[in-house]
Amino acid sequence: MQGRGHGGFAVAGSALRALAATALASCGGGGDTGNPVDSGPAKTYLSVEASDADGDALRVQWRVTAGQIDNRDARQTVWTLPDGPGLHFAYVLVSDGKGGSVEQQYAVATDALGSVAAVPAPVTRAAPALGAAPWRAGRLRVSWPDTPDFAAPSGGTARRAVYLPGVDVQVEEDNAGAAVVFAGRTDLGGELSLPALDAGTYRIRCASVPGGPLQDCATGGALKVSVGPDELVQLKSGRPTLTAARNLRLFGHVALADGGVCGAQSDFFGVQTAASVQLLQSDGAALGPAVPVNRFGDYALDAGVLTTGRYKLLVRCEAYEATLDVPPSPSPLGYVSDTPVELSHRIANSRPVIVKMVANGPDGNVRGQMVVPEPGASTGLPGSAQFLAYKGQDTRLGACRYYQSLGAVADCDAQGAMQDPIDFADWLRSHGLKPFGTGQSEVAATYINRVDLNLVRRMVATRVSDDHVAFYVCNHPGPEGESQAEVDAVLDTGLADKRRVACVAMEWTATPGVNGGRPFTKFFTFGPTGRLLPSINLDGRGEKFMPGACVACHGGTRYNGRFPERGPSSPDLGAGFLPFDTGNFLFGTLPGLSEAEQSRAIHDLNQLVKRTDAYSPNPSTTRLIDGWYPGGTTTLDKQYVPQAWRDAEATKPGATEYYLKVIGGTCRTCHTALGSSTFDWDANVAKVTDPTGTAHVHFCGGTADVAVNASMPNALISRDRLAEKIHADPGLASLVTTFLGCDAPLPDPAYAKR
Repeated sequence: MQGRGHGGFAVAGSALRALAATALASCGGGGDTGNPVDSGPAKTYLSVEASDADGDALRVQWRVTAGQIDNRDARQTVWTLPDGPGLHFAYVLVSDGKGGSVEQQYAVATDALGSVAAVPAPVTRAAPALGAAPWRAGRLRVSWPDTPDFAAPSGGTARRAVYLPGVDVQVEEDNAGAAVVFAGRTDLGGELSLPALDAGTYRIRCASVPGGPLQDCATGGALKVSVGPDELVQLKSGRPTLTAARNLRLFGHVALADGGVCGAQSDFFGVQTAASVQLLQSDGAALGPAVPVNRFGDYALDAGVLTTGRYKLLVRCEAYEATLDVPPSPSPLGYVSDTPVELSHRIANSRPVIVKMVANGPDGNVRGQMVVPEPGASTGLPGSAQFLAYKGQDTRLGACRYYQSLGAVADCDAQGAMQDPIDFADWLRSHGLKPFGTGQSEVAATYINRVDLNLVRRMVATRVSDDHVAFYVCNHPGPEGESQAEVDAVLDTGLADKRRVACVAMEWTATPGVNGGRPFTKFFTFGPTGRLLPSINLDGRGEKFMPGACVACHGGTRYNGRFPERGPSSPDLGAGFLPFDTGNFLFGTLPGLSEAEQSRAIHDLNQLVKRTDAYSPNPSTTRLIDGWYPGGTTTLDKQYVPQAWRDAEATKPGATEYYLKVIGGTCRTCHTALGSSTFDWDANVAKVTDPTGTAHVHFCGGTADVAVNASMPNALISRDRLAEKIHADPGLASLVTTFLGCDAPLPDPAYAKR
């Protein structure tokens, strides 16, 4: 668990905070429709109003995080809420059949209904013994060998990398036999999670178009991967070697009229659609298979054609089709491999707009409220695929397999439904936590993590043994503002265990055959009624499946972008606990809730976190905690600045202020868990103060590498809070510009990323 990062379930935005204050009072208390199927207090009637500027017929899909919903293709449906109190979430996906779609979240509280959840029979299950786990090879991102110049709509040209989706990738042993050990295909981002491999050296081959010939996946040479003990998983770049014989190199951007990318990508809804392009002869005969447009709206293909031939391009997106003339090459030699040709297309279609989503109880009273992310700097940044997804995105089946590898579920069906899962009570019982205590002491603290998720956090932890530490945090909506009266009110509600969103558990324990028998970090998310959840929504930007949503902040040196859907697989993600940074919290004034009164508890929580860092090859978490508590003190030093940053002040004036207000206020707690000295911002001063380096690209963006641009901070509220701080302080804005090269994210080249 942690103090600032996202170890809880949250929904960002003023809508949820308003819901916390008003929705429970309007939940209704019964009623009957007269229909025995659609009656009773748990029945909720959801409806959505949506408009489409193009007059297209709209399709509706529904999903919920708890309870049951009739997933009818209709603007009205019935949601049977789960028994028991808490906040529960419904989603609607509205699409127009021509590549335009929009998703909306809705929250309903069930506290006032007074229903009681059935107590399931206890489940006791040990994690399966997995034997010696092979090492993971990492993650591959395949891009076109050329970085082409796109003709920007605003004029001029701009370079933009084109990632290749849907292309075949093959991993071979790098020896005389060259046995194939893995074959896969890149996703819509041009990425592929490489498999678990035995120690050795491997060669990666890839295609440049779907169904195309496999070639060395590095321009002008072979891409090789060496896998060995304790090697960190890394993101690798692949660029297929193109030949002059495939002389037409065609690229472009396909977007809707509003600039959005055509199609929908939602693992929660099980929807993955995108535009495609297909090269045709002048008579309409296909010259190759259809090529997907990637999630940034770009495509690239190569083909062997007549240098002076005439060709067409078929653009499709769901029911939309258009046939375009391929422009002649600007080269006097015609279509030649060293002169790429651009053909971009704007689809005359806009995405639907959701006007209103509402839920009513059987008595007609409104229940709950739409969840809308609060306005901020994040509004103009990428959508749900960006936040908490930079390190990867999992699937429903992958989430179930992760839980299975921990012993939390017995099995998974083909769709990822969990079979015989544990619940929160089972997890508490397994660690001897109250109300199933076995005598060991517990440490608890209650606060609001305002800088990150703005949730009331009821944190509890225990140390069962030297190699067994367990934390859990139950979350409730935070305040609308920062007045002490609001803070005290929501803390009081949380302590009464009302309006619970979810409880998230982390443990540091061993699993037979994994990590050499040493303990490692494990994640579990339980809904308000104690039910094990496969997905979480941390930023109001859509559900994301476990464990990737946790890895986004807690690190994952052995996580390769997606937990395997086929098992058995090692559950050791190389993740870590995060320390508790009180400078990012709000505390109460009620008895026992002030910062001073909880100072010792926060200290003790941090000491338990430090224990989980015991076997880390880069114990940056330990160094940070030790820096906070010099000389055996128990009150965290909010003015702590690492020696490396104090030393930098002589050559980089303002370094200490920059550390305290930016690194200390936004970055350091997540970065300590990454497990790599490369991203330890407490030590690598040069990297975080280089206006042209890694930190610049990840914060400022504006480069050709659109998959990386402005990806940090990797959480919506963290991004907004940092932007608010920078814009409110001209001196800090100047410092950030000096050290990072900008004081706000730059737009992507040529086209906005959606």
